[in-house]
Amino acid sequence: MEPDSGEGSDYDDVVSRRKMLAAAGASGVAALAGCSGGGGGEGTTADTDTDGEDTDSGSEGTGTDTGSGDMQVYDATFVNAYTGNPVDLHFNSSATQNYSWPAGRAVFAPYLKYSFTETEFIYGALEDLEIEGTEATLTFRDDIVWSNGDEWTTEDFEVQIQLARQTESSIWGYLDDYEIVDDYTARLTLSGETNPQILRFELTNFFIDTKAETHEEWLDADVSEFLQWAWEDPIASGMFQFVNKDQQAFEFERNPEFYKSDNVNFESYLIESYGGNTAQHQALISGNEVDAATSLFTPPEIADRFPDHVVEVNIPAKWGYGIVFNHEHEHFGKRNVRQAVAHVINRQRLVDNAGPRTKFVTPSPCGIAPRDQEYWLGDWMDDFETYGPESSNTDRATALMEEAGYSMEGGNWVDSSGSTIGGDYYSPAGWTDWTTMTQTTVSQLNDFGFDFSISTLPTNDWFSQYSESNFGLGSLYWLPGGSRSAFPYFPLYYQLWATDIGGGHNYRSIAESEQTVPGRDGGEMTLNPLDVCREIARQPDDDASREYVQRSAWYNHIDLPFLGLVSKFEQSWVTDDDWTVAEEGNANRQVKWPPFWWVHEGDLQYRG
Repeated sequence: MEPDSGEGSDYDDVVSRRKMLAAAGASGVAALAGCSGGGGGEGTTADTDTDGEDTDSGSEGTGTDTGSGDMQVYDATFVNAYTGNPVDLHFNSSATQNYSWPAGRAVFAPYLKYSFTETEFIYGALEDLEIEGTEATLTFRDDIVWSNGDEWTTEDFEVQIQLARQTESSIWGYLDDYEIVDDYTARLTLSGETNPQILRFELTNFFIDTKAETHEEWLDADVSEFLQWAWEDPIASGMFQFVNKDQQAFEFERNPEFYKSDNVNFESYLIESYGGNTAQHQALISGNEVDAATSLFTPPEIADRFPDHVVEVNIPAKWGYGIVFNHEHEHFGKRNVRQAVAHVINRQRLVDNAGPRTKFVTPSPCGIAPRDQEYWLGDWMDDFETYGPESSNTDRATALMEEAGYSMEGGNWVDSSGSTIGGDYYSPAGWTDWTTMTQTTVSQLNDFGFDFSISTLPTNDWFSQYSESNFGLGSLYWLPGGSRSAFPYFPLYYQLWATDIGGGHNYRSIAESEQTVPGRDGGEMTLNPLDVCREIARQPDDDASREYVQRSAWYNHIDLPFLGLVSKFEQSWVTDDDWTVAEEGNANRQVKWPPFWWVHEGDLQYRG
């Protein structure tokens, strides 16, 4: 599911525009930007004639051979459905709030990827990665070329790793220094022994997306300026180069400088904006409007309506619906109140209402992905508070609220001044399954006596409320997502630091200081949460990391920096009538994300 930046157009408007694209060709995207007129809001399109039979195919391919050595390159366009207004989005991956990660995956080559099919790492821009003791040697391919013809070298990497340090990227939680060995080799000096898995998972989040001549000016700027910089016209290192963006789509064309360009046998790639999940569903149901939807929650009754050539790929998400608290809020900054919220919510009801086919509850909200908890917690697991995943424990929640000094008046919890406890509960527009889970959550909380109103916002505004600390509690993903979330350091660190919202949950000062919580043995546990979390990364293997994972998770499940409620399998959709797909069992099958990585590897090609 991709964040939605605004209310979208009606499906009929989208279809009309797709017909125009069929006539105009992919390069017509730029022209269509001027056709929508000055009065159109987000997601509006030009008036078009919708009469007559629609003969458009999602691929828009003519089968023309443009030639590329011995390889046919077809004048075909792959159309990937997306929720969000491209005009509001950019290509600076460090400015996460308005960064378009699908667009980034089209133009930037990844260092390496993780296959859930084979539970192994696959190299992209990296040719080799050796981790021995306190050193990690990164060897890059020698044929990485930017789309403007400049060669990529470790000069670009040096700027990237320096900016990562300035922006407090998690990789610097266990690095002391780095060394540039030669044009294609860099060495990272680790601050201590480090589980090799964690560095590999960390590097799956790195792309060739930093060009020295473009980015080095930010090394001398205030980091806040860099984090607000919108890179609008990127230089590509991956499969496609940027052409244009407007309210309707990102437009890309094949990048002949890409190191695996022979895997890309079609000319154009569109990431086309839709108004939300429903519009994407309708486009897939039509059978010929789009070729893919990167991440799209689809309930069974909708999936059953898709044509046979629409292929579903399920990938562990390590991501899901949760609650973020503002820890400086007068009410939700109190541990007892946060725990009361956890006891009230019946997590299974969220799953039942929003999609039991692909969603599942977390056994204990302790900061670790649900299906990794048993492995990491071991014999500690039975001692963890579950907060009733399939129940609403209002008796325990009532006791916690009363211990915190609140009382019940007229069916609502009130503080000493008589004010009710609640406020706006924020949720992202266009995310249909999240809307359902938000409604279920708020209904349970209000039935208990809180006083919340749902506020559904465009995604940019949703993030802004949190980054500006303008909230008490609200919906937010509780795992950072992707393969790295399979290693507990990443989700536990994310919940303490909340980089995606700039630490707007106000937990960082807590995480960096000594804290005491009830211990597993009935006594007390005193720790510095951030230090313990960082120790997870500094251990040479899982067995050595486990004691720190257990302590960090124990602290997390008591103090609740976030409240983890639900996780899921990702549903990615591709079509196989005009396009080849990675077969079941292929190592690339369950790599995030099929509409991008499969192109990189040559598994997704135009059939011609």
